[in-house]
Amino acid sequence: MVEGTESGDGAGAARSQSTTSIADLQAASGSDREPQWLGVTVACKGDHSDELAAHVAERFAVGVEITPDGIRFYLPIETIRQRDWEGELGEALGEFRDLYGVDSPLPHVTNLVADEGWADRWKEHFKPLRVGRRFIVCPTWEEPLASENDRVIRMDPGQAFGTGHHETTRLCLEWLENHDDTLVRHNVAGPKPSLLDVGTGTGILAIGAALLGWKEIVAIDSDPDAVAVAADNLRLNGMDTRIRLATGEIQQLQDCFDVVVANIQALPLMQMAEMLKRRLHAAGHLVLSGILLEQRDTVVAAFGNRSLRLNMERQAGEWCLLEFVPTESGT
Repeated sequence: MVEGTESGDGAGAARSQSTTSIADLQAASGSDREPQWLGVTVACKGDHSDELAAHVAERFAVGVEITPDGIRFYLPIETIRQRDWEGELGEALGEFRDLYGVDSPLPHVTNLVADEGWADRWKEHFKPLRVGRRFIVCPTWEEPLASENDRVIRMDPGQAFGTGHHETTRLCLEWLENHDDTLVRHNVAGPKPSLLDVGTGTGILAIGAALLGWKEIVAIDSDPDAVAVAADNLRLNGMDTRIRLATGEIQQLQDCFDVVVANIQALPLMQMAEMLKRRLHAAGHLVLSGILLEQRDTVVAAFGNRSLRLNMERQAGEWCLLEFVPTESGT
């Protein structure tokens, strides 16, 4: 391995460094071995490493390791020869700083890795993850210790956002499980609920609902790359015929659903508040996550102005989940 150049975190700084070539780094190492990977280490002070890892994983579709000083990830050499990865990293870090109000620098350092075995070694950091009482999110290379009542979601880290490792995804899966338990406990007659998953990402929430036996599940995302990842995950979990998956915006839908879940971010949630409400049945449940605690009151006010009342909320770390129901609903 050889340490590369160090850069600041602004988009301009990242783009200015993009002239550093693989050949330059390899020459600096004094090694004639053909590199297989470019390692990128981003320093992140404070307690934002988990969020930064999720943000970078979503942008680059790679596994991201959380270190004591920040995060580390690796890009295949062939990939970075075909894209302005430093420009993308600069944009991603800028978005992250704006979203989380991070004022401290986020410098990054690069190094070349010639060890082909690392492609599998990073997987050691990811083990089956239990979410709630019954869900287990399990990488494809692991076998979970699951009971007959467990619901196993096969999902590899480093894909589109949503692999169960982030608090917002876990909050949503736990809500689905708790709502399903409530229906069973109250002996609610009829079919299981219908679900609309807005901004599906990896498809994990739609898959979780399908494993609980929910019917009429629709998952949408405006990002075609995310939809492609979700389609792969649906096939991996045997749900490609159970879940309707589409690329598009919520405005294109006409159907109404018992549950609408959107794990996105506070601003886009508020921008689509009216459309989210229109997709709800009269006694439906609107479940929102991706909301920081300091954004909670603003989001509650935005949806309260649309004849929705806050029915329940949960918190995990600095994130919260908000469940709304129509004001005329008695549930």
